[in-house]
Amino acid sequence: MMSDYEGKGDLLEPLSAYKTKYESAFKQNCTEYFNGLVKESGMSEEENRRTVAAYQAECKKVAALEKKLEKYRAVKGLMIFLIVLGAVGAVLGVLMLLGKKFLVGAILLAAGAALIAVGAGVLAGKIKPLLKHTEEKRQKRKEKADGLLGEAWEQMSALNALFEGNVTKKLIRKTVPLLELDDWFNMRRYDYLNGKYGYGKEDDPCASTLGILTGEIVGNPFVVDRELVHFMGTQTYTGSLVISWTTTHVDSKGNVVTDHHSQTLTASVTKPKPFCHAQTRLIYGNEAAPSLHFSRSPAHAEDLSEKEREKKVKKGKKRILEKQKRALEQGGTFTEMGNEEFDVLFGALDRDNEVEFRLLFTPLAQKNMLALLTDAEGYGDDFRMEKDGCLNYISSEHSASWDMRESRTRYASYSVDIARKKFMEFNEQYFRSLYFDLAPLLSIPLYQQQKPREYLYKESYPRTFTRKETEFAVNSMDPACFAPPTAATASILKTNFLDRDGKSDRVRVTANAYEAHDRVDYIAEMGGDGRMHEVPVPWVEYVPVSATQVVKLKEIGLSDRDFAREAGKGKYRAAMQNYGRAFGYNHGILCCVVPDTDTAFDKTFEE
Repeated sequence: MMSDYEGKGDLLEPLSAYKTKYESAFKQNCTEYFNGLVKESGMSEEENRRTVAAYQAECKKVAALEKKLEKYRAVKGLMIFLIVLGAVGAVLGVLMLLGKKFLVGAILLAAGAALIAVGAGVLAGKIKPLLKHTEEKRQKRKEKADGLLGEAWEQMSALNALFEGNVTKKLIRKTVPLLELDDWFNMRRYDYLNGKYGYGKEDDPCASTLGILTGEIVGNPFVVDRELVHFMGTQTYTGSLVISWTTTHVDSKGNVVTDHHSQTLTASVTKPKPFCHAQTRLIYGNEAAPSLHFSRSPAHAEDLSEKEREKKVKKGKKRILEKQKRALEQGGTFTEMGNEEFDVLFGALDRDNEVEFRLLFTPLAQKNMLALLTDAEGYGDDFRMEKDGCLNYISSEHSASWDMRESRTRYASYSVDIARKKFMEFNEQYFRSLYFDLAPLLSIPLYQQQKPREYLYKESYPRTFTRKETEFAVNSMDPACFAPPTAATASILKTNFLDRDGKSDRVRVTANAYEAHDRVDYIAEMGGDGRMHEVPVPWVEYVPVSATQVVKLKEIGLSDRDFAREAGKGKYRAAMQNYGRAFGYNHGILCCVVPDTDTAFDKTFEE
C-alpha cells in the first residue's frame, strides 16, 4: 500500500509538514503568482505607489480642512446664537422703555445691540470669509484627490482585469499535489460519494447550501459543505400596563385622607420564532475501519499549561479506568489505549469497535493527533470529529468564519499594495482553514495508505449538476430574485431538478420563508387594587410563505474573469442582455432565472 503514497508528499505528520514546508511554500506560490500578474499587466508598481501616496496625502489635507470647517461652523452657530440673544434682549429693552422702566430697558437695549453688533461683525467680517475660503480650498483638494484616485485606478486597471476567482484552488494543488480539488461538485463525484459511502441519501428540507468544495486525497473523496440551517425556536415577549387607584384612610386627627397609588403590571408570553445559522462541515469518505463509530468534541487543550494538562489527564484517566471496569462487568469491549494522554485529550470514549479504533490510531496517529490538539500556534483543539462507518465528519470553530467565497472582485483596488495584501490574506486564510480541517484526517496514516477499491460509474446521468451545486448557485445570486414578496425573514432555498435541456439543467427553486404579523395577547394579572387586569403583550406571529422560480444552469467553463469579458463585449453579450437580469456565475457555471417555458437558453449559450 505504501508504494502508492511514497513520493507524493510528506503528510504523514501534517502539523510538522505545514509548519516546515506547506505554509511557506503556499505563501511563496501566492507571491510568485501575484508578481506574475503584475508583470503581465505591464503596470509600474513604483508609479502607482507614488500616485497612491499623493492621493493619501491629499486625503489628509482634505480631512484637515474639513476639521477646520467644523470649527468655523461651530463659531458661526455661536455667533448666530449671540445675534438671536441680542435681538431678544433688544426687544425686551424696548418693551421695558415703553413700560417706563428706563434703567432696565436701557441696559437690555444696549446689551442686545452690543451682542448683535459683535455677532454680526464676527460672522460677516471673519467667519463667512473663512468658511468660503476654506470650502474653496477643500473643494480644490478634493478634486485633486479624486483625480489622483482616478489615475491610480487607471494604473491598476490592467492588473485588476487579470484577477481570477478560481486561482486559490490552483495554488493549493500546486503546493500540495496530494490534495486534489475539483472545479465544482460534479455528478461523478456525487455518484462516488453516494454509491460507495452513502453520502447525501437524505436531503434536509431545512438546510440550503451556501458554499461547496470537493476533492480527494489519494483517491479518497471529501466535501466541504456550508449550509444555512433553519430551525424553529422560541422568543419571550414582555408587555406592561400601568394601573392606578385610590384608597382612603382616617388620619390621627380624624380627617379622611385620599391616597393615590400606581403600579406597573408586567406579563410575558413565549411564542415560536424561526432562526437561521450557518454551519460548515467537512465530510470525508474512506473504507478503512468501516465498522467503527465514535465522536469527540473540542476541549481546547492548547489553552492548558503543562501542569493543567497533567491534572486533566490524571483526572480523566480515573474515569477511563472506571469505564473500562464497567465494560468488563457488563460484557462490553471498551479498553483504555495505553496512552492515557491521547485517550483523555482526544476523548473518543463512545467508540464501539476497539480493534478498528486501534487500527486507525497507531502510535504515529496518536502522536499526530496530540500535536494538533496541543498546538497553541495553530487552531489547536477546536474541532469536532465523528466517524460513522466509512464517513468521517469534521466541524471546527475556525471554519465558522472561513470565507469560502472565491471572487476576482475581492482583490480589485486602486493600490497595488492593497491588492497584494487582499490577495495574500484571503488565499493564506483559505488554505490554512482547509488544511486544518483536513489535518485530523491526515493525522491518521492508514487513511492516506488506504487506496479505495474501483468504483463502477454510471455511463450517463439524468442531470448535469448536483443538488448541492444548484443550491450554491442560487444562494450566490441576489436573494430578491427568489424571496416571497411578503417575507420578513431570510429564505431557505431548495432546488428540484425538472429536466435537462441539451447541456443545461432546468431547476425549480423554492424559497421558504416567513411573514411577520403583529399580534397582541392579553394576559390576566392581579393588581395591587385587588382586581384582575388584562396586560397587553405585543408579539409577532411568523407564518410560513413560499415562492418559486425556474432557473437554468449551464457549464460555461470560463474563469470569472474571462466570463466577465465575454459577457461584457464578447460572444455572450447578446445572450446576457436577454438572460442577465438575474444571474449568477460561479465555478464556471452560469445560472439564470428564466421563464418556466423557456426553450432557447441552451442554444443561446452554445459556442
